[in-house]
Amino acid sequence: MNGVLATVGRCRITPWAVASLCAFCAAGYLTLVNLDYAGLWYDEAPTAILGNTLLEHGTLSGWDGRNLIGADNGRELNRNLINTWPPLPPALNAIGIRIFGFNEVGVRIMHALVGLLSLVLLYLLLLEHLRKHPRLVFFVFLFSAMSAQLLLYFRQSRYYAFMVFGVIGAFYFYERYWRTGKTLFLVLLTLVAAAAFFNHYVGGAATILSVAAWHMLFRARHTSARQYLRFGLGIVIVAGMGAGYLAWLGVLGGAGGGWRDFLQMPAHLHDGAVPAPLVRVWRWARDLLAADWIAWPVCLWFAGVLLLAWRKRVASRRTNDPCALEAGEAGGGAGDLLLGDVGKVVSMGLLFAVFSGLLAVQPVWDRPVPELRYFVGALPLLLAMKGLFAEWLYRKSRIAGTLTAGLLLATSIGAFPFNMVMEATSERTLGPHLFQFAREVHGEYPDAVRSVSEYLLEHADRDDLVYVPKFHYREPLVFYVGHHVRFCCTLDGRSRLPRSRMAALATPLYVGEADPDWVVLFGEFPKGRRQEVEASHRGYEAVAEPNVYHGLTQRPELNYHAFTPLPPATWAAVYVLRRKS
Repeated sequence: MNGVLATVGRCRITPWAVASLCAFCAAGYLTLVNLDYAGLWYDEAPTAILGNTLLEHGTLSGWDGRNLIGADNGRELNRNLINTWPPLPPALNAIGIRIFGFNEVGVRIMHALVGLLSLVLLYLLLLEHLRKHPRLVFFVFLFSAMSAQLLLYFRQSRYYAFMVFGVIGAFYFYERYWRTGKTLFLVLLTLVAAAAFFNHYVGGAATILSVAAWHMLFRARHTSARQYLRFGLGIVIVAGMGAGYLAWLGVLGGAGGGWRDFLQMPAHLHDGAVPAPLVRVWRWARDLLAADWIAWPVCLWFAGVLLLAWRKRVASRRTNDPCALEAGEAGGGAGDLLLGDVGKVVSMGLLFAVFSGLLAVQPVWDRPVPELRYFVGALPLLLAMKGLFAEWLYRKSRIAGTLTAGLLLATSIGAFPFNMVMEATSERTLGPHLFQFAREVHGEYPDAVRSVSEYLLEHADRDDLVYVPKFHYREPLVFYVGHHVRFCCTLDGRSRLPRSRMAALATPLYVGEADPDWVVLFGEFPKGRRQEVEASHRGYEAVAEPNVYHGLTQRPELNYHAFTPLPPATWAAVYVLRRKS
C-alpha cells in the first residue's frame, strides 16, 4: 500500500492527469448507471444464483433448494452437486446481494467496482512505465476507460472484470516488487495470481504464465538465484492451491466433465498439416483484429515502427556510437517510446492473449467467430498501441492527433473492412459503438426471458412445474421466477449425476418423470405458427407469444451484442404453452 501511495505521490498534477481523471469519472458513470437496464443472460444467471446459494446455504451447490443449476444435463456439477466453476465470481455476487438484494444491481455491482479498480491500477501501471510522458499516459488510459467493449464486460455478473484486474494487478505488483525489492509486493502478486485462478481457471493460468514469460524475455539476465527462488515459491503456492481445489471438486481425477472434447478439432476441419494449437491461435488473432478491439492498421504501424526502431538501435550498437544509442533511448519519436516501455506493456497483453488462446476450452472450429471474452484481460494493455498511435500523430499535428483519437475511440473504423459479423443480424459490426453504448445503458432493454418471467409470475400458480428445453433460457428464468415455480425435466439418462441423489430432491428432474404444467419454447418454431406448436406438443395449448426477439442479445461480445433490442424475428419466436386441464 505504501508503494501505491508513493506512486500516486510522485504523480505530478498536470492538465493531462486532470484529463485522465475526467475520463475515469466518465467511465465510472457509464459503468455504474442503470445496471438493471438489461436482464441477465445465460452465463450471468447461474453465477448470480450460485452467489445467492452461497449466501443462504454456505455452499456452491447447483441445487438451490428448489431448482437445479448446472447447464446442459448437469455437466457443470460434480457428483456432490457442487458447481465446478471457479468460486470467486459467486463470492463477489454474495457480497453485492447482501447489500443490494437478489436483483440485477446486486449481482453486477461488485464486478463493476472491480472493473473500475482495474482502471485505477492500469493508470498506476502506466505511471510506472511512462512517467515522463503524461500525454501518452492519458491517451493510453483514455482508450481503455472509454472502450465500449471493456465497459460492457465490466457491467456483467461474470469473471470478466476480475480477469482484467488480475492481469493488470499481477503486472503492476510484479513491477513494484522488481523495482523496490519489497516482499510485500511479492505477497500481493501471489495473492492476485491466486485470486485470478479462482476467478477463472484459464485466465488465472494465462496470467501466471504471461508474467513468467514476460520476466524471462526482459529480465532473466538480471535475476539472482534468490529472486528465482522467491518467484518459484509463489508459483508453487498458487499451483498447489489451484490443484488442491480442482482435486477436491473432482475436476482433476476424471469426474469434472468433458473439457477435453472442447479442445479437439473435428477431423473434417483439420488436415493435420498445421498443429491444432497454432490453428487455434490464428483463429483467435484473426478475430481479435476483426473485432472492435485493436485496429489492424494501428497494429501494422506499431509493428513497422518497432522494427525500424529496433534496427536503428542495433545499428547504433554495431557502430559502437554511444551518442547515437543515447539519443535513440532518450529521443522523442514513437520508435523511441516503443524501445522504452510501451512495447513492454503491449507485450504483456500479447502474451496473455497467446496463453489464453492456447488454454481456452471454448470451441473455435464449429462457429464463424470464436467467443472473444477469454481475451478481455489483454484488452487494456493492447490498447496501448492505439494510445501510442494517437501520441505520434499528435506530435505531428494536434488536429490530426485529436481527430484520429476521436475516430478510433468512438467508431469501429479501425477494423474496416474486416469487421466481424453480428450473429443475430448477419450485419457487419460497424458503427459508433461508444455513443451506441451510452444510449443503450440509459434505456430499458426488453428481452425474451424477462417477458416470459413476467407472464409466469402473473399466470402460473405457486410450485407449478415448468419445462424449458434449452438451459440457455431456463437458468435465467430460474433467477427471475425460480422462487415461484419449479423447473423440471432438466436431465436425461446420459447425465453423470447420481440418480439416487437426484431422486431425493423436491423437483422431478429427469425427462419423463412428470407432466409439466408449462412448456416454454425459445426459437424452435416460426412466428405465428401456434397450430404447429400445439401439434408437436399434444395436450398443451399455446397461451402466449410474446412480441419480443427470441434470443439473448445482451451478451458483451460484439458479435453477439445488439446495442438496441432487435425486432421479433419471423423465422423464430417465443411460445408459452400450458397443459390442458
